[in-house]
Amino acid sequence: MNRLFASEYPEFKFISKSLRKQGDNYYFAAENNGKIYLVIGEKSFRIVERKDAPAILKKTFPFLSSSKVGNRNSFGFGDRTGLATIGHIRAVKGSNFFPVFAQQSARELERTGRSFSDVIDDVVMWCFTEGWSGGFGADADHVKNFGVLEDAISAGYTYFTIDPSDKIRNPRNFSAGHIKNLDMYLKNYSGKTFDIEDSSFIFNDESVAMLSFVYGDALDFIEECFRFISDRTGDFDFEVSVDETGIPTKPEDHIFIVMELQRRRIDFNSVALRFPGRFEKGIDYIGDIDMFSKELKVHNKIRNKLGPYKISLHSGSDKFSVYPSFKEIVGRMFHVKTSGTSWIQAMKTIAVVDRRLFVDYLNEFIQQFEKNSASYEISADPSSIDLEKIETEDIDELFSDKHLRQLIHISYGTVLGDINNRLKNSFYDAIEKNLELYLQFVEEHLKKHIALLS
Repeated sequence: MNRLFASEYPEFKFISKSLRKQGDNYYFAAENNGKIYLVIGEKSFRIVERKDAPAILKKTFPFLSSSKVGNRNSFGFGDRTGLATIGHIRAVKGSNFFPVFAQQSARELERTGRSFSDVIDDVVMWCFTEGWSGGFGADADHVKNFGVLEDAISAGYTYFTIDPSDKIRNPRNFSAGHIKNLDMYLKNYSGKTFDIEDSSFIFNDESVAMLSFVYGDALDFIEECFRFISDRTGDFDFEVSVDETGIPTKPEDHIFIVMELQRRRIDFNSVALRFPGRFEKGIDYIGDIDMFSKELKVHNKIRNKLGPYKISLHSGSDKFSVYPSFKEIVGRMFHVKTSGTSWIQAMKTIAVVDRRLFVDYLNEFIQQFEKNSASYEISADPSSIDLEKIETEDIDELFSDKHLRQLIHISYGTVLGDINNRLKNSFYDAIEKNLELYLQFVEEHLKKHIALLS
């Protein structure tokens, strides 16, 4: 096959990992001038451009459509560039994690100018190219409205993470007059005691009123989202995220949320809680590991009592210090999400192959810091970054600086969403020419995550 194709198309490089036969035809990927194509045929060949290939591949090979994750341990790989999936495949291969390769939030899509379809199509093409047939999940992350849900469902997503943070009220603003269905909540929970192994949690009128005030509207929105998805698609993963708040999730909150989800007959797979400490983007955990572990143990006992469902750890990028405790305590049925870590590896690649271009990007990032930092939990101080020093600094020392890492993490939209294409084109030109180096960085970095959680 390789010889026949090469004789007819000497300008193309045959990618042997991708070769599959279906019916009378062979299907494989081929590279020409840094671009990947789908090739179909046996004695004569049809070359399909990358933009048209995913639809053919999903129709031909069912394992290239996203699938439900279920209760398996799973790992979410965010990819803002559309080029990282092969690195993700190599990182997760041989582990006990089911991968969610197509993971993106509406916020990320808006800043990069991509769509849910773009994300899943890139994953399909790279999975085929690398010969991956182990399946993958597709997570529409941090959904806050029904338009986003509609787009994700249409694109073939099967995992939906609902983020009701805009509807979670601050308990400091408590007012009983603003609680819908308070009598119903009091009837269902007040006066009840929940025994979770060696702990007891007692609900009275005051605590139930507070929980209803804080979470009532959020739970209504979650239910509406679940019904909306159920009316439009079949089997899917449904995750409830209450981590995007400034208040750690107390055990009573966890119990109330899960009991309400179950009472409303919402078939959820996982819950993302807000743990103590700071889970800032792009850097390790900031806080007391012992306190984190103590709180996680209680939440895990609640999960074991009220489950089965998965505990989901969001902002998992580079949270290496909490991974051993998380794995030891939770053990099974968990999900970890990373988002910007592969983007940081892309900028590391740029820093290695073209330091001048890298410094130019950083200068743009610093100028747009205020806009890019909106809605992200970070503590970076861009004024601490010395651009002149960066031109000659050792690459490992450079990327150990938390201010630099966070600046890069939040600035992806400046490059990938560049409407004038100057920054965007220079980025893709550099990464595509050095793709194997980029994939090596991605694989090595994500393997650190996988190893600590395995």
